[in-house]
Amino acid sequence: MITQRRLNRFLDTGKEQCLTIERSKKHCSLIIHKNNIVAVGINQFKTHPKAKEIGYRYDEVHSELDALLRCKQRRSLTLLNIRFNRFGEMRLARPCHLCMPWCKMIFDSIYYTTPDGVVKLEY
Repeated sequence: MITQRRLNRFLDTGKEQCLTIERSKKHCSLIIHKNNIVAVGINQFKTHPKAKEIGYRYDEVHSELDALLRCKQRRSLTLLNIRFNRFGEMRLARPCHLCMPWCKMIFDSIYYTTPDGVVKLEY
């Protein structure tokens, strides 16, 4: 369980990352292990064989996959998906229908932003 204080710290880190992304959809995924960020991923135009295998449109890498590819830890992981618009307002960052199945298999907990705050996915 992530405390509100840590969640706010993670959101600040994610917001910094999101606002540097050069595309309109500014998604960032943080992988957390023992209350520490162990990997950060952003959505990118680059391709990857895993993206093609999953079936992503144009084989572009989603932020969840980008973070996982950068993560060495494989146990007791939490995913925090973050999305901000160009004005710094939170937006919906729920994992897409292609990411959700493998995310549920890998992550113990999944959190994502909405315009109203952060939601924990119950599964």
